[in-house]
Amino acid sequence: MNDKILKTKHGEIELPLFMPVATRGFIKAMPWKKVNEMNIKAVISNSVHLSITPGLEKIKAKGGINGYTGFEGSYFTDSGGFQIIREELVDIDDEGIVFKDKKSGVQIKVTPEKSSEIQEIINSDVAMMLDDCPPYGSPKERYEISIERTYRWGKIFLQKRVPGQLRFSIFQGGYDYDLRKKSLDLMLSLPSDGIAIGGLKIGEPKEVTDKIVEYVVPLIPKDMPIYLMGVGDPLSIYEYSLKGIDIFDSTYPTRNARHGYALTSKGPINLKASKYSMDFNPIESGCECEACRYYHRSGLRELLKSEDPQFHYLVTVHNITFMQKLMKTLRENVDMAKDMVKHYVKDPNTQIQG
Repeated sequence: MNDKILKTKHGEIELPLFMPVATRGFIKAMPWKKVNEMNIKAVISNSVHLSITPGLEKIKAKGGINGYTGFEGSYFTDSGGFQIIREELVDIDDEGIVFKDKKSGVQIKVTPEKSSEIQEIINSDVAMMLDDCPPYGSPKERYEISIERTYRWGKIFLQKRVPGQLRFSIFQGGYDYDLRKKSLDLMLSLPSDGIAIGGLKIGEPKEVTDKIVEYVVPLIPKDMPIYLMGVGDPLSIYEYSLKGIDIFDSTYPTRNARHGYALTSKGPINLKASKYSMDFNPIESGCECEACRYYHRSGLRELLKSEDPQFHYLVTVHNITFMQKLMKTLRENVDMAKDMVKHYVKDPNTQIQG
């Protein structure tokens, strides 16, 4: 369905792409040996958190984030702009954003210059610019400030070229078509290797997200990779990839694994449920992941009940394997992909798009 390829210093990546989240450089519950064996092409980390823990000195000493962690694929790094709608925000002005790390309590002011410097030291494959992302429901005046501020920051960040590192722009504009087009036009006037649709999937109704995506995607050059940040449930990936989105990321598979949910082509299953106590089938028949080859639902349920850390590892491996299979199927057979996601519709009366 898509012949776009993203070329990074760690290799070529077929699109559409789903990236697991590795906020502080690591995917929770998964050793890099396993990640590399699974041929995961890319992950997304938060550059602000990485600058605090493990810290830029350690990352620089190993020649960048790949040397520090041992991941053989591509790192995307987020500038931290999305965090301003969370508890990490302390203050924001025209210069930049002040964050407070919830775990350490450390405060850091990130300007576009500082974000550029941090991500250059991290040496990620793709660096996202610092943007101003207003919370959902902000007044129009706030979105207008965001557009101008993001553009000014983008001029600083995107015009700084780092050998081997791609730099993506982000545009804002909320839920107003005119503001969206204004922001997009401004950001497209700057040099960038890809573009992200900012300020979506932050609490607005799905139909609002759909309309904005449908409006803006045709306005973006066809050869430019388009990234919809924070989207990772199978149904949304299917629908938005058909609308032209190329890159996705989310904690969806890893977070669900930690809460006992395994992803299957028949929908998510809750392994905490008592009905699986005597179920000796794998999570999903035909799946070749480690969990499905060597364990059954009953055994996994017992691991979960006993709080054995193996459970989180095994179901995380399975869930990411499912996501990889979904992306491969999307690239090769859209109809089969539709069958994989149809059980993720919450309302059975909802018509799947595409």
